[in-house]
Amino acid sequence: MSESSKVLIIQTAFLGDVILSTSLIEKIRNESPESEVHLLVRKGNESILMAYDFPILKKVWVYDKQEKWKSWLDLRKKLSSEKFDRVVLVQRFFGMGLLSICIGAKYIVGFDKNPLSLLFSKKVKHHFGNGDHEIKRNTNLLWDWLGEKVYKPYLNPPVIDLPNGLMPKNYLCISPGSVWETKRLPIQKWIELIQLLPISESIVLMGAPNEKDLSNEIFTAFEGTNRPIYNETGKHPLLASTYIFQQSKKSFVNDSGPMHICSAVNVPTVAIFCSTIPAFGFGPLADESLIVETSKSLACRPCGDHGKIHCPLGHFKCGNEIDVKGMLL
Repeated sequence: MSESSKVLIIQTAFLGDVILSTSLIEKIRNESPESEVHLLVRKGNESILMAYDFPILKKVWVYDKQEKWKSWLDLRKKLSSEKFDRVVLVQRFFGMGLLSICIGAKYIVGFDKNPLSLLFSKKVKHHFGNGDHEIKRNTNLLWDWLGEKVYKPYLNPPVIDLPNGLMPKNYLCISPGSVWETKRLPIQKWIELIQLLPISESIVLMGAPNEKDLSNEIFTAFEGTNRPIYNETGKHPLLASTYIFQQSKKSFVNDSGPMHICSAVNVPTVAIFCSTIPAFGFGPLADESLIVETSKSLACRPCGDHGKIHCPLGHFKCGNEIDVKGMLL
């Protein structure tokens, strides 16, 4: 057991990144249980942390990017009064690097790609694209304190009544959306997948409110059939959606936030990678998981570290040439 510490973890990126950062909290909880952890996230992502049910997470702080510098200044003042022993900066950007060095923490650790890393107590090499998972990269920020053992992300959402009288572990979730278009399996492919599934399988379509059109297209394709399909996209707050994923028999997702939710609640996961590749380090982590991608070698894939708004070449072969039969294994 390592010495206790008052720790601030900073991760103000996307929802999936926040979920993966719970692996750091889990490491501290298991290896320094007397420590106190605070987490700083982007506004809109804070509610997911209500599903982290261990008291070691003392407080979740919120950074409002809509009022960028006003929020930054407010956080500098409030975080300075907390007198942190250690700041763990997962972010690699200037603003959070500056915040880290302005709040009077005794020790600051972050990645060497942060433009202010020379001012940190310790900077860690950020390896990307070599197959290391993001949770391993992040754990490197704690190795000099807690060692190299990697823990999985963890969420345990509160129980809710499932929609439409569904029973736990008796339905499949499909989440067709992503922030980036080139990370989305084409809608026709989702329809083909559902047509291959036994007619007795209940399907629950999930996603954010701005993804309703995607789910509506799938739902409409099965209107008037015997297929039990429920469109729950945009109908539930984040915490409730997490529980719906957790209680599914299996979830089918793109390389997106829902995939990381499934990892954290350890539900069997089929993860589809179109323009991005698993070697970037953001693959599924559930005990039962399957990665599906095109079997063809495409010179244009990956077309970037993240997804893109549109396929740069216009053909989207990385998505259109995925064989949905491979998702049934």
